[in-house]
Amino acid sequence: MPVRSADPETDEVGRFNRLSASQANTWEDCPRLWYYQNKMRLKFPQTPPLFLGRAVEECVCRVLMESPGLVFPNAPLDVMKNGADNLLPLFDDELPDDFLGWCESRVYVHWPKIRDEMHEEWSKDARKSGNWHDYDMDVYRDMCVTALRMHMDEVMDCRNTISASELTEWREGKRFVIPAPDGREKDGSHPLARSGECRLVEAWEIARPWFVDPDAPQFSLNAVHPEHWFQGEYDLVYRHGGRIRIMDLKASRGGGDRSGNYVEQLRIYAMLWSITHEGQIPAALEVWYLGVGVRKEVPVPNAEEIELLEQKLNDLWHEIKGTEVTIEDCPPIPRALRGYGEGGVKTEDPNESRCATCDWSALCPNGTGDDDLPSGGVHQPPGDLKEYDLTAFADLVPRVSIFAEVFSVTNVPDKAPNITIEKDGGFAFVRIVAEESEGVLTYSKNIQKGDTVRLVDVVPSTNWKGELQMKVDPYARVEKAESSEEGDIGLFDFRARWNIVGRVAYTTFKSGIGKNGKPWARKGLVLLDETSRVTVEGWDNSWPSIYNTLQQGDEVAILNVSLDAWAIDVKANLEKGSTIHVISRAGD
Repeated sequence: MPVRSADPETDEVGRFNRLSASQANTWEDCPRLWYYQNKMRLKFPQTPPLFLGRAVEECVCRVLMESPGLVFPNAPLDVMKNGADNLLPLFDDELPDDFLGWCESRVYVHWPKIRDEMHEEWSKDARKSGNWHDYDMDVYRDMCVTALRMHMDEVMDCRNTISASELTEWREGKRFVIPAPDGREKDGSHPLARSGECRLVEAWEIARPWFVDPDAPQFSLNAVHPEHWFQGEYDLVYRHGGRIRIMDLKASRGGGDRSGNYVEQLRIYAMLWSITHEGQIPAALEVWYLGVGVRKEVPVPNAEEIELLEQKLNDLWHEIKGTEVTIEDCPPIPRALRGYGEGGVKTEDPNESRCATCDWSALCPNGTGDDDLPSGGVHQPPGDLKEYDLTAFADLVPRVSIFAEVFSVTNVPDKAPNITIEKDGGFAFVRIVAEESEGVLTYSKNIQKGDTVRLVDVVPSTNWKGELQMKVDPYARVEKAESSEEGDIGLFDFRARWNIVGRVAYTTFKSGIGKNGKPWARKGLVLLDETSRVTVEGWDNSWPSIYNTLQQGDEVAILNVSLDAWAIDVKANLEKGSTIHVISRAGD
């Protein structure tokens, strides 16, 4: 059971408040690093290898989902779009002579599309860094083949060691409760079943590991701790022969400090598997370094070590997730860098400090920053007679609740309805951009003209025509109601403009081509203050030239911005009349 979903009846933690192996490792690397990246949700630079690594994993999984007994080497990449049940098994003389050659051919079919989609996704990322074309795409494509070569070792082992009972049960159609993704839905004997000794095409099917289906919704295939405070997602889980072996794919050569975290991650996954399988401990843990073709074995923790690891992680959850955490709770105490060579081989630890390459060194006291962050106050721009009140980020109010009457409803097939509300002679559009939140609709069904409704925690704004609209995201909802409740406001009673001050964490940039065929570009700032973080965005030509001089650690006041929000993230929009003022420069 590589997937264990949360129980909605008993889950009091919530999917956004669980601990993960990456968070635990980040905390061990440095508590302040965890604070910046997980509490303040600062995003480190998004380099091409991060996206190419995901491309490699997806390509490997798409080939694993297919079968040499159903798919010709040069078949189109969408050959499985209608499922494996609709494919005719190949005759014996049509089976590939070289299964690894078949794998390589399938990689060559899938890779271009996956690579290009990842390139497009990277190009749209506001935090993209580096140059995509500095990286050899063929090297990453060949990593896919390397992973499948390692998989073929498992297939051969399966064919050579499978028991008669396991082979018979598979031929008769026995499957795991959560089978490996193979595109099959029908029960009954397997269409590729043969007789006699195990054939290689059968071993491919039997040895196929569980992996995350590339087409599954995000976060839908996690394994969640029974008490809901931890979750993880395995890369590959081999289950043939009655032995559980967990493999972690890494599109890298394995050198550097991060290889130490991979070891800890697999030990944590062994703990998670044991806890969710009545104490069963995996038989093997491996990191597959695809850049050098090395399978690194990781020692499997025993029952006592698993118990201690679970307790340690549970204590950590209570420390950093189960209670409100402040910057003082997360001191800058970096772990010493660990030395690893290619293939994850342990080497002598380097003398350099982790802080020397930290993305947040200009914010942190261990670098050139300090913890004296701004928190509201006042600002009087030079030459201006007016003094402006500055609001702390935690005191910004991007959401409102309104009781109103439905003026019109237009139902749209397979989409949320278009709703207009009326209150006190004014009108507003209800823009439902998230139809559901954690499986629950964000709006009441069968809303009709004349109904009275409450718009709860919606985000008010104006569209490009100047018309008032109320955005419904995963944190908002529209519900039928007979009367207003305490805290509900009038349609025009929300505060439209705010003044803020914060310390620059980084700048953002994104661009594209609009529906009208014209290019567009937006710039942004991510700011920190003593209470929270805010992203400020505006059209490229809305920012004054001083924007291009801003660096991490500078402090700025931005006046006359509007607010927006998505879930827990608050965003300020640069409007006509917004101004930006440098309060101090980093290092002053």
